Amino acid sequence: MKKNMPLRSLGTLSRENNFFYLCFALLGLLASSALARQLSGTWGQTLFTALVVILLLVGTRSLDPSRTMRRTIHGVLLALLFLGLISRSNGSRLFDYLSLALMTLYFLVALRTTARQILFVGQVDVNKIVGSLSLYLLLGLIWTMFYLALLTLDPSALQGVDFTNWRASFPRVAYYSFVTLTTLGYGDILPANHLAEFLAYTEAIAGVFYMAIVVASLVSIGLANLTTSSSEEEN
Repeated sequence: MKKNMPLRSLGTLSRENNFFYLCFALLGLLASSALARQLSGTWGQTLFTALVVILLLVGTRSLDPSRTMRRTIHGVLLALLFLGLISRSNGSRLFDYLSLALMTLYFLVALRTTARQILFVGQVDVNKIVGSLSLYLLLGLIWTMFYLALLTLDPSALQGVDFTNWRASFPRVAYYSFVTLTTLGYGDILPANHLAEFLAYTEAIAGVFYMAIVVASLVSIGLANLTTSSSEEEN
């Protein structure tokens, strides 16, 4: 296992610290949604949309995708910003569905790219552990998008959520998503139809399964590293 990286190394993006940036972007997204919700009117929602694009750009940079994939993601984020600006003057649900679809696509691509760099490859270090946390955050955000899409279709799908639009309801629904992912189940928000129930129990299953996979991955990598080190010492 690698030694802990010095704090000064966090200032330069590299394979040694890239997941710190991704984790910061995802946590910043959750925090900014709560902050923007405190602002009155539509300005808070516009601010949230802008912060989403900025933070997801940071996340994209940290994943270091191919040039084609990077351009595709940048196009997705620009489209998301454009839809956010249009929705201020036009409350069409079509724009909400498109925005949620674009964000879901982004999170799915980020999940796939991160998983390929984290699970069962490389050495176990602080960056990989932070990357594992990022994967967990991505899972919760993907299900948040699913719940928001369902609420856009049926505003009464979750009891305890006063749904107006996805931007305003994002922090509340994200809270429910992560409570479900961790199987805490406080009970202040409840699924009110069969599709909402399906999303809830599949997310709980994914959360438990993910923990088993991550532990198995980190342990297997650690054991492989120890075996390699022992073999090199004997030789």
